[in-house]
This record gives sequence, structure tokens and C-alpha cells, in this order.
Amino acid sequence: MPNPKEQIFNADHLKTGMKERAVKSAGITLAAQGIKLILQLGSIAILARLLQPSDFGLIAMVTVFTGLALQFMEGGLSMATIQRDQITHAQVSNLFWVNGALGTVLCLLGILISPLVATIYDEPRLTLVMAAMSLTFLIGGLSVQHDALLRRQMRFKAISVIDIVSMAAGIIAGIAAALGGLEYWALVISPITTFATKTVMRWLSARWVPSMMSRGSGVRPLLEFGANLTGANFIGYMATNITPFAVGYIGGAQALGFYNRANTLTTIPTSQLLPPVMNVMQSALTRVKDDPERLRRAALSLMTKIAMATMLVTVAMFVTADWLVALFLGDGWAEAVEIFRVLAISTIVTPITTFTAIIMVAVGETKALMRWKAITLTILAISVLIGSFWGVMGVVLAHCLSGLFLRMPGFLLYSTKYQPIRAAEYLKSLFPVFFCAMLTLIVVMGCRKFFSFDYALASILAFSILTVFLYILLLCVFRSTRKEIRDGIILIKGFAGKH
Repeated sequence: MPNPKEQIFNADHLKTGMKERAVKSAGITLAAQGIKLILQLGSIAILARLLQPSDFGLIAMVTVFTGLALQFMEGGLSMATIQRDQITHAQVSNLFWVNGALGTVLCLLGILISPLVATIYDEPRLTLVMAAMSLTFLIGGLSVQHDALLRRQMRFKAISVIDIVSMAAGIIAGIAAALGGLEYWALVISPITTFATKTVMRWLSARWVPSMMSRGSGVRPLLEFGANLTGANFIGYMATNITPFAVGYIGGAQALGFYNRANTLTTIPTSQLLPPVMNVMQSALTRVKDDPERLRRAALSLMTKIAMATMLVTVAMFVTADWLVALFLGDGWAEAVEIFRVLAISTIVTPITTFTAIIMVAVGETKALMRWKAITLTILAISVLIGSFWGVMGVVLAHCLSGLFLRMPGFLLYSTKYQPIRAAEYLKSLFPVFFCAMLTLIVVMGCRKFFSFDYALASILAFSILTVFLYILLLCVFRSTRKEIRDGIILIKGFAGKH
């Protein structure tokens, strides 16, 4: 019988009943994300009316750098703890101190480079903002391994509660600061509060206290795994943030403010619903990574379901873009509509490429993933450079088109060398979904020419319902997508019946 103190590190019992456990975890996570979605939408609507576009642009300039540093704070060591079949208290303790050291160094580095960030954008206010935002590295680094242990044990109910409470705390603090007249500082106070709340709650939930660093724990392979994953995440983040950096550099705080709010709205489905679902899938797939056929079947089925959900959201956002901007951002944000439409199209890319990356991490191919991230960065950098000749919209279009026609299909093809899925299987599973989405978009946009409503909310609801109905109807024409819909309904009914 395992030692109770070591039970938290043992994941052997999770290998049985994987499908049921994954469905249960996904159900809990999605329910929590529904609450988080409401919180985020409320926050966006309130803060957009309390602050100016330039306030959001100012903070977005800093987050290009702070987000990059966050990739180093984890050091890939969270996934190293989750992915490892067997791990000990000594190993996790060593990883804890590494994460803590990384967080401290990044905090000090962020404070030191804050004047440089202000100089790059020619914006003196960024010096103090960058220094203050650097505190998130110090705070966040102290709970990386606690979160990893919760995910290793698939304790997604606890994780969901932590995410909701910490997010609510950050939003309340931000709105209070905005009402108090602190302007852009409200957007600094909010994430610091979120990180602090999350760190405290992770410690209380995991109930694990690290020991001092020790030698001979066998932590070197975990550090090597984490280094490769960090390299991939670092390059991936660089690729993701080339676009906002170029928009801010070319158009200034005002243009970046429009881009930032449009991007936040379009990425709500992926930022709120995708990460927790992917975390569940990541934990599940790592448990079956040694069974190629089982991994192949699960990955193809999940990929199709992800694409189906993603395309539905993309089409709905594109069709209702002007009404969504008017409803959530209010007056003075009309310039964000066209940016919103272009970014809505590019949301197709992230879920599919993220899931593909998860499969590669699950099978341990982090070096191969890092190589592809470098290729992606090169493609996007060249695309954005070319697009910059046409200003801000040229940059946004370059980001979108390179993702759809180069980065996403290229990654799917590249990944087949390192996982038990062939390119033809990807094409077979994704083609019906893309076809149905395009046909739905054409028909619903045609309907917009003939009727709409005086109120934005009524128009959003009516055209969203029309989009859902037509899209599902078209998906039912194809046997493969019809099967995935039926499978999804069965899983939801099973979960609802038990809970």
C-alpha cells in the first residue's frame, strides 16, 4: 500500500476508466468555464466603458513582454510533472525551487528592463507599469508545481474553483480601481490580484509542502524535458505576439487598444473554453501514450470535435461582428469591427494547432515541437513584415492568412512524422467540417442583406441561432461528422445521468 504522503505523486489509478474520467473532468471544467465566460464578458463590457482604448493599448504594450517572461517562469516543468509516469516528492520539491528561482529572476529582470520597454514604444508611463507587472512572475512561480500536482491527479473540480475565485477577485479589484479613477492602473492591479489569489488557493488545495533541494533525486531528465518544452513555448509566444507588437509599433497605443479589445473578444472561446479542455485532454492522452492505436483513435475523434466546435464559433463571430462590438464595447469602438472580423477567421488555427502540439508533448516529442515553432516564427515574421507595408490592417491580414494557408496545414503535415496519425486521416476528418462552415457562412451572410433587428442583442441571438441550426444540419449530411455528433450527445447524456 503506497505511503499516504507519496499518494499525491502516484497516477497509476488514473489509467483505468480513462474515457469516463476525461468526460467527467471535461464536464466540470466546461461548467466552470461558463461561469468564467460570464465574468470575463461582464468585465470587458464594464471596463470598456470606464477606460479609454489607449489605456488598454498601453497595458497591451507591456503584456507582450510580460507574457513572454511567463513562458520562462514555468520552465516547462509543470508539464514535466504531469507527463512523468513515476515521480517523487524530492523531484517535485527540486522543481518547485527551480520555478521559484525563475520567478524571482524574471521579476528582477522585468524591473531592470522597464526603462528599455518605455524607450522602445516612446511611452514614459510604461516604466512603472512594466515594473509593477513583473511582480506576477514572483507570485506565480511559487505555485507552478502545486497546480501541476492537481492536474496530475486530474483534480479539475478544485482547479476550476481556484480559477473562478481568483478571476473574480482580479475583476473586482480592477473595476474598483477603475471606478476610483486609477485609469490604466486598474489593468495592472487586476492580474496581480488574480495571481496572488490563485497562488494561495493552490497551496491550500494541493496540501503539499516542498522540502529543501536535494541531490541524486533524478531530476535532470525532467529539467531537460522542461527546457525543450520551454523553448517551444517561448518561440510559440514570440510568434503569437509579433502581430500585437507590430500593431503597437506602427499604430501606437490607440490602434493597439482597438486590436487588443477585438482580439480579446474573438479569443474568448479559445482563451476560456480551450485551455481547461486541453488540460483534461493532455492529462488523458499522456496516460495512453504507450498505446499508439488507442492514441490515434482518441486523437482523431477529439480533433474532429474540436474543429466542429471551433468552426461554429468562428462563423457566428464573423456574422455578428458589428453587433458584438457595439454590445460589449459600446460607442467609440467602431474601428475595431473590421479587425474583429479578420481575427475571427484566424481563431480557426489556434485550437487545431494547440491540440496537435498536445499530442506531440504527450508522446515526448518536445524537440520536434520546438523545431516547428521556430519554423512558425519565421513564417509569421516574414508575413507580418510584408503586411506592414499596408499598415495595421495589413499586419492583421498577414497574421490571419499565414495561419490558415501556411502555419496550420504545415504543422499538421509535419506532426505526422512523430505521432501515429497520417496526413490523409487529418484531411479526411477535417474536410467535412471546413466545408460545412464555409457553406454556412455564405448562406447566413446572404441572409443579413434581407433582415436584421434594431437591437444588437436581438440580432446576435437571431443570427447565432440560424448559424447553429444550419451548421448542424449540414454536418449531419456527412457520415463522419454525424458520428461525432452522436458520440458527443451520448457522452453528454451519460455525464448528465450520473451527475
